[in-house]
Amino acid sequence: MTKLPSFSLTRRDMLISIAGAGLAMSIPGWAVGQTLTPVTTALGWIPNAEYAGLWIAIENGYFAEEGIDIHYTPGGPNAPGVLVSLSAGDAQFAGGDWIPFLEAVNKGNDFVVLGSAFPISPAALISLAQHPVKEPKDLVGIRILNQMPADKNTVDFILNKAGLPLDYTLVPTGFSPEPLVAGDGDAYFAFATNQPITLENMGLKRDTDFFVTLMADLGYATPAGIIIADKKYVAENRPLVVGYLKALVRGWIENGKDPKVAAQLIVDKYGADFGLELAQQIRQNELGQPLIQAAGAPGPFWFDTAVVQTTIAEIAKSAGITTMPPTEQIVDLGPLEEALAAIK
Repeated sequence: MTKLPSFSLTRRDMLISIAGAGLAMSIPGWAVGQTLTPVTTALGWIPNAEYAGLWIAIENGYFAEEGIDIHYTPGGPNAPGVLVSLSAGDAQFAGGDWIPFLEAVNKGNDFVVLGSAFPISPAALISLAQHPVKEPKDLVGIRILNQMPADKNTVDFILNKAGLPLDYTLVPTGFSPEPLVAGDGDAYFAFATNQPITLENMGLKRDTDFFVTLMADLGYATPAGIIIADKKYVAENRPLVVGYLKALVRGWIENGKDPKVAAQLIVDKYGADFGLELAQQIRQNELGQPLIQAAGAPGPFWFDTAVVQTTIAEIAKSAGITTMPPTEQIVDLGPLEEALAAIK
């Protein structure tokens, strides 16, 4: 569902769904006296621009308007997994990834996906002008800088889907794109909301000196940052679940009007303990906003569920998951549909 000198968010960190100690949110003054229901969200990483819409929704009182006393648990390297928090009842919603989610379901957890924070995944490849990677055929014969063993499955999926030979070399590297600039590889696994900022701060110009190609544009389209809840909780608290999604969507829509607002809140308040830089958070927020709504979708967080039994099923198979539940058992976009209709 996730930097510059003062803080560097790694690709590995964003892929691991983790959450940490609880942090309560204050309720706006005008909401005092209302009966609000406590709701906790387990975040996969520290409070930063990845959750910009959440901070706006909290500050503007959108959750309180829905009768929700909103709390969150921030993630971190030593925090428990978000699905652990969800299973234990310490959180009602969690931002996670498909593979851990499917593993948890296959172990007996009755979880359901309610939407995707990033229907267009920020997962991307960065390449330089001397060998731009813009389509699958550009991957053939090149050296690809990567950080995760599972990246091989991604490249293989793209090439197989395009009917191209599996002719490439993976070159293990760290979480900075600088080795790409140094010529250690021809392309670099990255997040479109993260490493491009480093290159921009080095004076390189996007679409001239370097190119950012989303995995989705290479044929590997998977919704990221899925919003997960316990199925029983959703059934017993459907109006509250709809209200939660409504508040969150409103926060992201409002965030798009001025990315600087949430960035300032992050630096001054929600992420104040992490030494985040304002300029970097603004830019990350700008880069993330186009990813919250897919083309043709009725609103943010919506994704085509057909992807579950196609791309996601193939990814799961590569990860060793042999049992793929029916889509209707693990995805329910009904509450999101109600929330989007209410906003309109």
